[in-house]
Amino acid sequence: MGLPVLCFSGFAQSVPETKTELRVQQFLLLFLPLARFLKLLRYFESFRLLVDAFAKSAEALPVLTYIMAFIVLLFGTAIYVQEDRSNIPSMPHSLWLALVTMTTVGYGDYFPVSMGGYWTVSALTFVSVLFLALPVGIIGHEFNVTWQKRAEMLLKTRLRNALAKFGYSFTDVEHLFDFADEDADGQLQLSEFIELIRQMRIGVSVETAAKLFHFVDSNEDGLIDRQEFIRNVFPDEYAKHTQQIQDESFIRSKRRIGVALERLDSRSSQSSTFEDEEKVQRMIWR
Repeated sequence: MGLPVLCFSGFAQSVPETKTELRVQQFLLLFLPLARFLKLLRYFESFRLLVDAFAKSAEALPVLTYIMAFIVLLFGTAIYVQEDRSNIPSMPHSLWLALVTMTTVGYGDYFPVSMGGYWTVSALTFVSVLFLALPVGIIGHEFNVTWQKRAEMLLKTRLRNALAKFGYSFTDVEHLFDFADEDADGQLQLSEFIELIRQMRIGVSVETAAKLFHFVDSNEDGLIDRQEFIRNVFPDEYAKHTQQIQDESFIRSKRRIGVALERLDSRSSQSSTFEDEEKVQRMIWR
């Protein structure tokens, strides 16, 4: 009821006298209700699955976008060459015709009238049907894979949000993991993991904790180590921590390689000096 009442009250107001007042009124009456309407997305946990599917498909989309732009430019140029200026006045109009034809929209405001234009647009239609199946198939496949793992992803997201809500950070979970490891073997059994979640009091039930344990246990050995748990619950922090360790290891390795090369150079110079001295002595004896 809020949006209709707000729109009705806005339409009943007087007409703005300046452009600034008009923009403010448009923002308050049109765009602000849309922003408030988007807040409902937090009640749809499955929306995260769609976002993940698009994120996983983003790697292939730039290449497909480039190919699409090339096809539009190629056929737009061909249409512009084939058609008369009375039908297609300029190059932008030709590109617009190629774009709406490729996306199968076809507004009908511009269309070919020459035989060459008909053949060009027909070829564009055939190529478009084949090309547009690629991004749709990629995004559909990623969404299918994500949907099959929806229970695991949603459960991990709930645990991550619960930890953030109660103030547990990446370091805190690492320390708690060590304390929950009673036999100090670096791994948690199911009972230890459930007790850890219960003692943290983050609103996760025993059944949910048991499901999460089986999701995190990727090798299905009945145990989860700290890296498995941190990698699944805090993937971003785990990646940064791993990258930091790798950078430090790379610096140490670089230093060792530099020292080894310096020693090798010194040995090579010493051996060359020794060979030169031997040559001089041979010449003297001769």
